[in-house]
Amino acid sequence: MIAKASGCKAAPVAGWSAVAIMTALASVSPLPPSRAGAPDAQPVTLSIANESREPLRCLIMFAHFVVAEAGTIAPGGKLAITLSRQDSDGALWIARADGRRMMIETIDCGAAARWAATRGQIPLLPARAGREARYGTTCRLGGTVVCEDPAPTP
Repeated sequence: MIAKASGCKAAPVAGWSAVAIMTALASVSPLPPSRAGAPDAQPVTLSIANESREPLRCLIMFAHFVVAEAGTIAPGGKLAITLSRQDSDGALWIARADGRRMMIETIDCGAAARWAATRGQIPLLPARAGREARYGTTCRLGGTVVCEDPAPTP
């Protein structure tokens, strides 16, 4: 049996309309919540070295299946990615064009010609837990890509 809600009324908001409430709240906080915490973030550079005989393609994986190309690394080459790290919890993110934070879940690298079959994750915990501004990792292709834990670099 499906209940009908036709007799229900919304609770009164003491004479305030929803538009008035939103206007009042906006005047208290001049910056949107996504930008309000920006001073608590520090830039972090992650350098990825390719010690394989094939080019490696690296992708940054965000929440909700959003993906961004980080780049392709030639054999013996390096790729540097600039991220931001929140001081409060170590979360890594990249700013969107509108300034909002895109939180990073993983960075995956795989052979450029067969990425899905060979991809492996870069362990990001050292960069999240650490406080250094620069980290480096080395990735190698066997059956899949295996990357070392990022370590602080000078």
